[in-house]
Amino acid sequence: MNSTHPTIDQSQLALQELFRSQVSRVHGFVLVRCGSTAVAEDVTSQVFVEAARRFAQGQTDEVTPSWLLTVARRRLIDFWRRDRTRSRTMELLRTERLTAGSNDSDDPHEQAVMAALSSLPDRQRAALALRYLDDFSVSEVAAALDMSYQAAESLLARARRSFSTAYGEMQ
Repeated sequence: MNSTHPTIDQSQLALQELFRSQVSRVHGFVLVRCGSTAVAEDVTSQVFVEAARRFAQGQTDEVTPSWLLTVARRRLIDFWRRDRTRSRTMELLRTERLTAGSNDSDDPHEQAVMAALSSLPDRQRAALALRYLDDFSVSEVAAALDMSYQAAESLLARARRSFSTAYGEMQ
């Protein structure tokens, strides 16, 4: 067998069919949560690279549509952790009127909100963004962060306290 031109086996065909049937779903899932086509494409690619790895390891049974969405959620959270520009957060803050109706980026209130959010640990910041900016329910926050409902409630409570403390220090 020529290693540069491997034959297509059943698992490769199954992976191709999975890709064809699920790529739009995964892409849409990510796009709705991040609002960026470029990010959605990158995350979707990462998801299917991970699926291909699982197929190559013979773990085809665990790669389900649900598994794909779980990997997409985790890759998106990884992206949020790396993202330091905060441009989307600023846009959402304006949209959600968390900036007291101000559209001026030099607004001290907006700056204090952003500084307070930026000072939070990644997981707390992600929980608050999902809950209050993306309007997720506590159950959805729990699912997005791969934790129990009770753990999400606890994380949100800690995040609110941390935000309140940080915001108070900014004033």
